Amino acid sequence: MQFTYAVGRVLPLVVAAAVTPSLAYAADQGADLESRVEKLEKVQITGSYRLNFTVQDWNDDQKDRGGDFRFNQLNLGAETEKNGVRLSAQYRMYDNGNPSMIHHLYFATNLDEQSEIQVGLMKVPFGIQPYESHNDWGDNALFMGMNDDYDAGVKYITNRGPWNVQVAYFSNGDTKPTDAQRFSADVVSSADDNQQANEEAHQLNFHTSYKMGGSEFGGSVQLTGLYNNLTDRMGNAYQAAVFLNGKYDAFGVQLQAGRYEYNPENPDGVSEDSVQLGAFGATYLVAAKANTYVANFHYDLPFKGGIVDLVRVYSDYNLIDKDESSFKDSHIHTVGAMFVTGDLYTFVDITSGKNALFVGDGDYVNALAAGDGMDEWKRFLNIQFGYYF
Repeated sequence: MQFTYAVGRVLPLVVAAAVTPSLAYAADQGADLESRVEKLEKVQITGSYRLNFTVQDWNDDQKDRGGDFRFNQLNLGAETEKNGVRLSAQYRMYDNGNPSMIHHLYFATNLDEQSEIQVGLMKVPFGIQPYESHNDWGDNALFMGMNDDYDAGVKYITNRGPWNVQVAYFSNGDTKPTDAQRFSADVVSSADDNQQANEEAHQLNFHTSYKMGGSEFGGSVQLTGLYNNLTDRMGNAYQAAVFLNGKYDAFGVQLQAGRYEYNPENPDGVSEDSVQLGAFGATYLVAAKANTYVANFHYDLPFKGGIVDLVRVYSDYNLIDKDESSFKDSHIHTVGAMFVTGDLYTFVDITSGKNALFVGDGDYVNALAAGDGMDEWKRFLNIQFGYYF
């Protein structure tokens, strides 16, 4: 009787002691799961899928088979915010053996209603923003690091009435200085000892623009240190530009004039007429000093209705006018049309290049420096289907 009584008193306590931690753990897990779900609900997934059809007039094999239609690019990104801190990030995957790479990743917070600060890998405030072209392929400025460029640092942005002012400091580029597998074109030093040993360090940017009606007038200045890891000396580089970015009803114009100079501290005997840049897994030389010009125009056709939201025709021209008299100037000119259907953007254009990077079958390594050795206009047809979300 006493044993039965003892068991009747003790057994419920043992069971309760065993079950209580499990219930508490389950409750904690449930709360944690709910918290995770709540956080995920605040994340906006962004990205795009892109397909390309291309015919290059210098590629006989491609022309014989009627061009190439293939996967071009997959982008995935995330946008989220909590406690006043925002995160923006994007990763890109390419075709044709091009590397996958980070596009941008930064944190931001508002300082007041007109101002914010960004920290991380973010867009360099230089020239026409956000892009100085209408076509999707881009132009020479993209491979010069003057258009759609991203570096690591801190940036302050403020809007005061018609004025936009951006001030930034970047410690370095978007990846290590010997790595050409990067989205943004930067000065890179070679892993092998070919005397191209410069790398970017401690860059300052100042960018301002003023809006008046449909016109945005602006200017940019960029100062960069060039550290040479063979001489252990710091050279310098600068670039500056003034621009007009206008939208007047159906007509748009982008005009920009700029100047840049690289002044490296190379070892004795190494030419300072060109410097090495890298992007998309390739290294190439660019003229150390040049003037740059952009003249882009677009017109929105009055064709809307049904599945068509916008039809835009455009002409984009870019020139690198090099100081060195023996160097051939570099040209890019693209004409085409963009068709917008919901989130589907279709570009149909023809790009013509002369001493341009990746256009033609000449020496691409020297195309933006001395020239590609052919000094001839080459062209390619590009049709791209891009779905953005």
